[in-house]
Amino acid sequence: MKRILSLVLVVAMVLGCISLIACGGGGEGGGEAPPSNDGTTPPGQEEEEEPPPSGETLSDILGRGTGITSMKYDMLLTAPGMPTMTTKIWMERNKMRTETTEQGETIIMLIDYDAGVMYMYMPDENMAMQISFDQATTSALEDAQAIAGYDYTVIGTETMDGKVCMVVEYSYGGVSAKAWIWKEHGFPIRTEVTTAEGTTITEFKNIDFADIPDSMFELPAGVEVMEF
Repeated sequence: MKRILSLVLVVAMVLGCISLIACGGGGEGGGEAPPSNDGTTPPGQEEEEEPPPSGETLSDILGRGTGITSMKYDMLLTAPGMPTMTTKIWMERNKMRTETTEQGETIIMLIDYDAGVMYMYMPDENMAMQISFDQATTSALEDAQAIAGYDYTVIGTETMDGKVCMVVEYSYGGVSAKAWIWKEHGFPIRTEVTTAEGTTITEFKNIDFADIPDSMFELPAGVEVMEF
């Protein structure tokens, strides 16, 4: 039981870091941007290219992601004082699955937004816990689309991980942030969120928009479910 509780705490910490990226107060777009972090070039980023073409706005870029209903990607999260954590994420319409390996054990989160239900599933234990839906996170695509409601400034175009991105600086609730948005699909490739505790960097890799089987979002038959 102590091991299970420890895993629950680890998952809660990861969800908290993800929520930091996703949440914040809204504002009118196009306002003054916060200063960039330190002027260094992130790994995988090529030299800065020309500013976005005249007439192409952040809304135009984000609009290209509105029709995406299925996505799979790896999220690499580096928070202050913590090692980089990799989470695999699948999302099909209003269902999400996340998969993280911690302390040698795989932890799977299954979220059904329509039903308001969230499970933490531990396949090695053949056990699942129904946990508070308040901890449910959002997809990377939703987080990117939320930027349009913040105070933001488009600062240019850069190529990140081989993908041409619009670079945006924005702020909310005392937090300054920077995002690289894939122009072709309106999907984030990298975000940097800076608070008083330091900068949290999130990178999105192996992005795929293919359909995902329904079984990926369901608990296997025979799994013992506990309430937490």
